[in-house]
Amino acid sequence: MMRSLAVQARGVVGVLRRGHADALALAIGDSRAFVRSLFLASLVRLDLAAFLAEPRTLSELAERTAATRSDRLSAWLNVGVALHEIRRDDDRYVARGRRARALAGGDPLLVAHYRSMLDYQSGPYEQLSELLRTPQGEGRDDLDRHATVIAEVSRAADPFVTPYLVDIVTAIAPRRLLDAGCGTGLYLRAMLDAVPQATGDGIDLAPEVVDDARMRLEDAGLTERASIAVGDIRTFTASATGVYDVVTLINNVYYFDSDERVELYRQLRAALTEKGELIVITMVTPGSPASMHLQLMLVSQGGHASLPRAGEVERDLRAAGFTAVSSTRLVPTEPFVGVRAR
Repeated sequence: MMRSLAVQARGVVGVLRRGHADALALAIGDSRAFVRSLFLASLVRLDLAAFLAEPRTLSELAERTAATRSDRLSAWLNVGVALHEIRRDDDRYVARGRRARALAGGDPLLVAHYRSMLDYQSGPYEQLSELLRTPQGEGRDDLDRHATVIAEVSRAADPFVTPYLVDIVTAIAPRRLLDAGCGTGLYLRAMLDAVPQATGDGIDLAPEVVDDARMRLEDAGLTERASIAVGDIRTFTASATGVYDVVTLINNVYYFDSDERVELYRQLRAALTEKGELIVITMVTPGSPASMHLQLMLVSQGGHASLPRAGEVERDLRAAGFTAVSSTRLVPTEPFVGVRAR
């Protein structure tokens, strides 16, 4: 025992003499968090999270994953055991950690968060060398490949966005709403629930996302009050003059080329009734690691996606002819804003 402690003490002294001991300690902590994220992301990708809500043997897990290499499956499971995300009792494994148990319970936001890590969120970093040399307008196609996951991940802002929207529509009492880039239909539903006399339209580019939104609205009993379409908002509103009392752009204005946003706002202004309001909700730059990470994700896409800079949305809305423009910071720790324009 004493010899072991002496060896460990010499190792610690060696680390201190090497310099940057504080950085090394931080790196070790980062590595553990990184491994945890990788493990949980692979747990979701293998579709084992819910399966491990109950104790499972190695052979059951091998059958579930069609694994022919039990040594690799066992090694992977033991990573989860070491992280205390998985518990091993004799020859059975079960979800143990708070994250793993939440994933086993089917938490949709956490499932989407971890599902997005390996293919979507890590992609620009893995491909950075190639992306730095890619011609303008070319890049990743995450919107096509991961539309459903992106729509689900964006729901992380729901606790801040929904109260903001509900306050506005409750005060305005609109008759007709339009949610441009409606995603899963979460916010369209929230607004319709808040204003029982209103009807609403939603539009999104991704057919699979629209299918999901339709099912969610049907489950909520809103099919007679809501219509969801696949399409481009610019085409959809081309002939809609003075139709809507409220139009929303939530977590999507950054997919439009910055040079085209004023014209987009002008077109949406034409679709509003005389006292109608356009509501733009978006992350802006600079302001936080999360906003800068999202900016990297966006500029890595094919096309010209990018976050607006602080104050840019308000300036563009005024340039589009809106005269009453006000901005509210929605998340205390992030540059995430809601902008109302009349």
